[in-house]
Amino acid sequence: MAVIYPLLPEHIERIFRGKDVFCKYVGKGAPSIKEGSKLIFYASGSRFEALGEATIKTIEFLTPEEIITKYENRLFITKEELDNYRNQRNRPPEKKLMVLSLSNIKKYDRPRKTSKTVTMAGQTLSKTEYKKLLSR
Repeated sequence: MAVIYPLLPEHIERIFRGKDVFCKYVGKGAPSIKEGSKLIFYASGSRFEALGEATIKTIEFLTPEEIITKYENRLFITKEELDNYRNQRNRPPEKKLMVLSLSNIKKYDRPRKTSKTVTMAGQTLSKTEYKKLLSR
């Protein structure tokens, strides 16, 4: 139903301002999301706050170079930030990232409290958990 990932607040703001492509390295246990699922924006370093959401329009797996070629103007991070992200995680240039093209991006009228801290691995929410989050 939904996946929640921690992001820097400035990256979330870029998404709210129209940068509609998100990317992330995922491990072997890639999230069980599909097109039409929700992506929840969780402010890293916050006290359990989700700031908004979007609908996942497409899911692709691309190298950093392919991402920049295809989506540089729409990507939520800069080319330099993507290079730093790859280097900090010691990933080879050919390692693919999960790339989500987003639609229906919306900022919540107020932050929503999550039940626990969200790690970099993210958290998958069931339909019930998602509805509970929206009601907080």
